[in-house]
Amino acid sequence: MKKLYFLGPKGTYSEIAAKKTVSMLNEEYIIEPVSTIAKIVELLDKEEENAGVLPIENSIEGIVRQSLDSLYSSDVKIWAQTDIKIEHCLFSKGTKKDIKHIISHPQALAQVHKYILENFDKNIDLIESSSTAQAVEMLKDKDNTYAAVCSFEKGQAFKLNLIDKNIGDVKDNKTRFVLVSKKEIKLDFLKTRTSIAFNTKNESGALLKILKIFYKYNLNLIYIESRPSKRVFGEYNFFVDIDKGLNEIKEAIEEIKKECNYYRLLGTYCVI
Repeated sequence: MKKLYFLGPKGTYSEIAAKKTVSMLNEEYIIEPVSTIAKIVELLDKEEENAGVLPIENSIEGIVRQSLDSLYSSDVKIWAQTDIKIEHCLFSKGTKKDIKHIISHPQALAQVHKYILENFDKNIDLIESSSTAQAVEMLKDKDNTYAAVCSFEKGQAFKLNLIDKNIGDVKDNKTRFVLVSKKEIKLDFLKTRTSIAFNTKNESGALLKILKIFYKYNLNLIYIESRPSKRVFGEYNFFVDIDKGLNEIKEAIEEIKKECNYYRLLGTYCVI
């Protein structure tokens, strides 16, 4: 059976995204955790039949850099997008008054910063983990003074005490995930979004020339991001999302290619 990889361990928001995505697919997949985003993409470059779910952007903390950088240098493409609501909870073995240390992924800690300031001593010890799920697993060997910020499902699975629910500083917190694979995944949804990546010529006004092409064809850019190329200091790769399918923007894309040192179609896909 085909595999659908997600950023593990089990119990992460990535697993929730993977389960939602699998329910929309026309084929059966086994979902399987992988330790890093880069490793997921590396596996998919070798395994054409399998797929993966990657976090791309959080509505509060912004882009997931490792996902963009990994997609830029691989042959996998995006076939669908889905949004997952993020509702952080605080779990511990003890009670709220016992807590002196809080463990979680850096983004999760940033997303509950105000809650921590209002509910705990200013000297509270914040400990970073590789994921919210790992934060919970780290509590196994800790005493009652440790707590974890994680999903409700993960905290319940470990039978911990729920200290507080939905503690995010922004209540409408979402993360955008994309379904990726080297081989096409056919879905019964209209393709309404296209993502591209490019590297501009090293000259004054190079990016402006490309932006003018988008303007010329009246294309709405719903997302634009720059990342260091990692080749030359001061050189950047650009990532753009356009709210149209590829068939609707072919002429614009052909003009954009002529202005780039490097161009890559990341995918034309549906939003589920």
